[in-house]
Amino acid sequence: MTKLTRQVLLVAVLLLGGNSLNAQTLEGMPKETELNRYGLTLSWWGQAINDARRDTILHINSDEQNVYLQSTSGILTTFNGETGRRLWSTLVGVADQRAFAAESNERELLVASGMNVHSYDKLNGELLWELKAPQFPSASPTVSDTQVFIGTVEGSVYAFNLRKVRELHQENMLPRWSLMSREWRFKTPKRIISPPIHSGNTVLFASERGTVYGLSDLNKELKFQFETDARITTPLGSIDEYVLVADENSRLFCLNQSNGRTRWTFSSGSVMNQRPTAVGNHVYIIPNRKGMFALYLESGRVLWNQPQATQFISASDTRVYASDFNGNLLILNREDGTVIGKVAMRDFPNRIVNERTDRIVVSSKGGLVLGIREVQAEFPIFHAHPERRPILPEMASDEEQSTDQPPEPAN
Repeated sequence: MTKLTRQVLLVAVLLLGGNSLNAQTLEGMPKETELNRYGLTLSWWGQAINDARRDTILHINSDEQNVYLQSTSGILTTFNGETGRRLWSTLVGVADQRAFAAESNERELLVASGMNVHSYDKLNGELLWELKAPQFPSASPTVSDTQVFIGTVEGSVYAFNLRKVRELHQENMLPRWSLMSREWRFKTPKRIISPPIHSGNTVLFASERGTVYGLSDLNKELKFQFETDARITTPLGSIDEYVLVADENSRLFCLNQSNGRTRWTFSSGSVMNQRPTAVGNHVYIIPNRKGMFALYLESGRVLWNQPQATQFISASDTRVYASDFNGNLLILNREDGTVIGKVAMRDFPNRIVNERTDRIVVSSKGGLVLGIREVQAEFPIFHAHPERRPILPEMASDEEQSTDQPPEPAN
């Protein structure tokens, strides 16, 4: 599909009601008075570009800067995560082709659709390059500062040189000559089940067979291989030097990312289909029909269990936000898991599992997206990458300002 055809499709979607909001959806928005009751506020709202007659939201994702909504037709809409301003929209690949959730680094946003991986400038949506994978991807790609990693359905992980990819794009040789940028391939027996994790000079990934691999990102040298006696079908979790692995025997393993050594093991008593999520010194897991467990990251010891919680959404310094069985926003005390309150939000079933910041982002099936925060939290907490938080101007206190004033002239 040519660039002109994509633009025509986007215009058609807008003309056919891509921005339309029905009254029923607006009525389902949480009221500000109800949010204020629990110290929350609606920071912003926006509407994703889609055809309201047939389109639904397939993925909703975010990083420290932006929020990304992907529709079933393939349209990607990007919002500023703090202001809600709609930054750009584009059709990724071919219309109605299923895509994986977007992944990003500080500059680029990557989306795998069909056999191709598309890279966009996060700020303006400019297509930076388009890479053809050797096999069908089985998960979202991962991008570091120097490489792109793609896991595939036949069990391989491929590493591509990002500098070479950009050079080939400049020479109009992509996606046809994508293999010229390939650095290595590592083959496993089964499908790669989640995006590879890049940490330091190590890339980690899991095969559905039940094996976690740690390789040198430079030359695919095997650093470690961790075996379970059950399949792995749940995406890996990670934080700092830890990687979290859930297998189908209801066990959660915490491994050292550099050498694969087991730090601790937790038996949940039920299969964990949702990715384990780590924020600060806590790990949050959702075993089937068991509610949410909060574990200590260092030891795996249980901090609390909340039976009403069915999905982790985000966490602040004192609270954890989750979903419950009825689609409510569940507000929990972070220290003991007790329920502080609930906010009705059934019309917004799409919710970002946000381990990067404390922001709550939800959307309706039709693409109405809401940004919610705690009233006092004017600036977000950066959990995963605190170094990415913008430097804020220091405001002098009244006492400091009075000290800096010149002395009164002598009489």
